[in-house]
Amino acid sequence: MRKKFFSIVLIILSFCFIGCTKSNSDINQYLNSGEVIDNFAKSFMPKIEELPESETIEYRYTNNSIIIFQSDSIALVVSYDDSTYEKEKEKLKEQYTYLDKPVYDYNIDSFLIPENEFKVNSYTFKVASGNESYTAEFPKSFGMIGTSDDKKSIAYLYFYDSDLDYISKKDRGTSMEGFVKEYFDYDF
Repeated sequence: MRKKFFSIVLIILSFCFIGCTKSNSDINQYLNSGEVIDNFAKSFMPKIEELPESETIEYRYTNNSIIIFQSDSIALVVSYDDSTYEKEKEKLKEQYTYLDKPVYDYNIDSFLIPENEFKVNSYTFKVASGNESYTAEFPKSFGMIGTSDDKKSIAYLYFYDSDLDYISKKDRGTSMEGFVKEYFDYDF
């Protein structure tokens, strides 16, 4: 009886520490999932109805949870024809300001944002520092913009985790590429 009880407790504890990931790709839920991230992301992410005609629009909301800790992410990837892609890529320079260096916190000896610009496959991402209506709160709440000349696509990413203190310790070297692959359930 004790072995059975111990086995059940061990299984339950392992599920608690492994965590769970849930995703949603229903475009009708875009910025309307009912989660806290929607309130923060609305000031950063584009409104679908204001985007120019596109070839494809893909949306992915991801929730990662381990015990009581949760993180949420939103990815909106929009593919265009050649000329529209180039125009939209130029608009990004006017619509957002970007970090020009990593964000380091000397008090905790850690990187809040270890790289201001990075690559994930064919996408080149830049971490946004703000725009007229959006102000980042690194590393708890921030957005990133990725462009892929190969795919003629623009990826808008938003991350929210009220408990996250840093992305990388100084000596561990966690990359932003690894961060995106871990928290955004999307195959770039």
